[in-house]
Amino acid sequence: MFIEDYLSSDDSNEPILRNVASKNFKSSLIINEAQWISDSESDENEEDSHKNFKTEIKTETCESVNLISSDEDSDSVPAPSLPEKVSKTVAGNKRKIKTIELLTSDEDDTDVPTSSSPKKKCNTLYSSKSRKTSKLSKGNVGSSEVDPALSPSNSLPTTIENDKIVPTWKDYELLSDQTQLNEDVVKNLIRLWEEGNTIPFIARYRKNLIGNLPPEVLQTTKQNYDNICSLKRRMSSIAKTITQQGKIDNKLLRQVCAARSNEELEYLYAPFKPESRRSLAERAKHYGLQQPALHLLNNTGTVNFEDYVNKKVKDLETSSKVQQGIVHILASEIATDTELLVFLRKLRVTIKFRLQSKKISSKTESSNTTLSKRNFKVNLETEQKKFEMYFDFNQSVDYVKSHQILAINRGESLKILKVKIEIPEQFSQQYQRFCKEKWANTAACDVQRQIIIYLAIDDAYTRLITPLTIREIRAELKQKAEKESCQVFSNNLKHLLLSQPLKGKAILGIDPGFKNGCKLALISPTGSLIAHNVIYPHTNGYNTQNRGECVIKDLLTQHKCNLIAIGNGTACRQTEVWISSLIQSKYFGNLDVQYTIVNEDGASIYSCSAEAKREFNNLDPNIISAVSLARRIQDPMAELVKVEPSHLGIGMYQLDLKKKHLEEALSEVVSECVSFVGVDLNTASQCLLRRVAGLSSNRATQIIDHRERNGPFKHRKELLQVFGIGERIFEQCAGFLRVTPINPFDKNFYNQKDTTLLDATVIHPESYPIVRSLLGEMNLKEKEIGSEQFINCFKALSIKYDTETLAKINKTDKETMDLIFDALKKPLSHDLRVDISRTPLFKSDVTSINDLQIGTIITGKVRNVTSFGAFIDLGVGINGLVHEKFMRGLTLHLGDVLEVRVQKIDLVKKHIHLQAIQKV
Repeated sequence: MFIEDYLSSDDSNEPILRNVASKNFKSSLIINEAQWISDSESDENEEDSHKNFKTEIKTETCESVNLISSDEDSDSVPAPSLPEKVSKTVAGNKRKIKTIELLTSDEDDTDVPTSSSPKKKCNTLYSSKSRKTSKLSKGNVGSSEVDPALSPSNSLPTTIENDKIVPTWKDYELLSDQTQLNEDVVKNLIRLWEEGNTIPFIARYRKNLIGNLPPEVLQTTKQNYDNICSLKRRMSSIAKTITQQGKIDNKLLRQVCAARSNEELEYLYAPFKPESRRSLAERAKHYGLQQPALHLLNNTGTVNFEDYVNKKVKDLETSSKVQQGIVHILASEIATDTELLVFLRKLRVTIKFRLQSKKISSKTESSNTTLSKRNFKVNLETEQKKFEMYFDFNQSVDYVKSHQILAINRGESLKILKVKIEIPEQFSQQYQRFCKEKWANTAACDVQRQIIIYLAIDDAYTRLITPLTIREIRAELKQKAEKESCQVFSNNLKHLLLSQPLKGKAILGIDPGFKNGCKLALISPTGSLIAHNVIYPHTNGYNTQNRGECVIKDLLTQHKCNLIAIGNGTACRQTEVWISSLIQSKYFGNLDVQYTIVNEDGASIYSCSAEAKREFNNLDPNIISAVSLARRIQDPMAELVKVEPSHLGIGMYQLDLKKKHLEEALSEVVSECVSFVGVDLNTASQCLLRRVAGLSSNRATQIIDHRERNGPFKHRKELLQVFGIGERIFEQCAGFLRVTPINPFDKNFYNQKDTTLLDATVIHPESYPIVRSLLGEMNLKEKEIGSEQFINCFKALSIKYDTETLAKINKTDKETMDLIFDALKKPLSHDLRVDISRTPLFKSDVTSINDLQIGTIITGKVRNVTSFGAFIDLGVGINGLVHEKFMRGLTLHLGDVLEVRVQKIDLVKKHIHLQAIQKV
């Protein structure tokens, strides 16, 4: 069953957009005897504005972000090629300026052509030796020299300090505006992150500094802060690139440094981006038409097209072709004008664009198969049925929902849908009005110039502005949808990992199958494999009187196991019916056998992994899958961390998202969950340890190596003896690692030197002195922590104490004292997952879809949550959908048990529509 099958037409949709990586390059430049002269808006005296300085620019990465439409690839746009070192000296004021070094990443150098296209009021950095007036010569092919009179000079920008471009805002100010968090809290967060603290550590042990913010808010805030850091790097890169082109001035630099988003930066940078060598404007510039075009644009003189005719050059053969080349240059200048782009961006906020999608005509369908975005063939007819509601879709972009955007994107990538952005006429009218007022004022230009400018305005709109607007709208829609999809996946993953374990129970895992049989694996209460087998209950011609019942019965009775976990893959329904019939016929005697269905996504991938081979040697991967299914019930988190989250099948179009961004977000969620629950330092696997805050794969391996060489850890401080773990790493991870005896009945473990029961709690070692002082005041013993007697006494005594007062006495904060009190009130074996989730839903009887009727009330379990609803496992072989409209205000999470009412059943499409009643 696909999520797309349930996408309803009353939601919205969005076209797909493919991102093309932009070129990164290192560059350096030498500019000799250049001058910075203030622009016309500066209050500084031009003669006093010159400053002596020497600038040395080292390598710097300059990224160009191009918005590429979904149905076409874009050639990489070359960026300016620059010499290796910059040495700039300007005569003037005697004041010395610090050497400026703009450092960059370690990416490879890329040679790209330099673009020279001055704009109206474009402030260019010129060498004093090059200040010569150029002439408009006939047929000056290949000349791109520009009249220096068009280029006012500048004074040295004051926003370059300490070798960095300094924004006009502070990091904490912008972050506070974006997140609406208190500035003091934001300052503390930035300091904590810069010191290398992890989110789980901050959320639990630094609550006093962050106002008790939950991990989810910290994750979002951290993403915003990372974006701000990226914005500053981009800001520096753009300022450097424009400086290297010789077109910087104080006004522009102030605008760059005041930008508060990447979008604003890109609008400011647009006029200075080098064009493709193959663009029409660049080709015309190559033939010497740039200067006459600028004269027309700036209305600084008349141009005779005949003067540029050259019979030897195809693009200059006639005056009409010369005119066309000049129009192309003017169109490029207009389309990259910063004021125009800012105006259009504001205009987009008020004007309503619409997103349309239609089915691609069957005339263009060459076969009944197509290639998906993930490069495997799919049946075209089958895929088309999933997108039927988008065959005639028309929705305002303001109301298109995230899942619809992703659905339409996928349909477009499969060449099933054709997508279009409808631009209102009002947008074109406002564009025309703005351009004519700025460049074609009838009182200030002759008829010839006005005609050329009008042609350029129309050409710019049709050929450049319209495609740019469409790409930007689609990029914004896609970005919004991907962000929400990633958030949905993260939430689902979190609740899946925090599913309540069923520890201390033996469980039989069944990986169902037809031809290859059903693989059986029985695990002990500690998760070890006890026995395994293969039976063939569904093979044609097999003895129906003995389908393997006796094998299952022997396993269950011999090991006193009454719980069965059945994988939800191939033959799941048949196996469920068979097991249910055995239970109903009392085949297992007095053994109260129950079963549950387990999501087996990712189990087969893990079974073939190197880690699985290390644990199970040469065991059949199919048996390993059955072991994994049983362990997913016994301890979900410990087993699921062995699989990459993207393979767990709990997201919404997760395979269409950017892999890097998704992996980063999900990795943070896994680390948060593992740290939140905590792991046993003496029994945890490498997969579990590496997910703990502060640890990595290498550190986890070193911990296990130390454990194997020296025996079990006796106390948390012993971590400092592990190679690669110092005081800083210890601080981050210690509170999430418990130290308990391997044998839970070993009463002598805590009698050893340096061992303490505090190491089995969530209390951080930095707070141990406070705990001991508190216990001394209460006359309680540390060695009795976690016992029933201790807990009862502590609860009774704690009523007399005020945590805020105790915090002041012990020179700590109230939040830390609250954490200590909460930890000491719980047994050592307490699992935090018990407080937030339910145990798996077991049953003994099977229900068929034929048993359902409209109005039937049934209980099911939430299997997946999306932005448009939740899918419920009803035990009938098909998951039903509770659309967001019928959730009755409930917030659902993976694993929730829900009572629902059947609203509609479609046996043909195998759809079950449900209405939520209440959580159970």
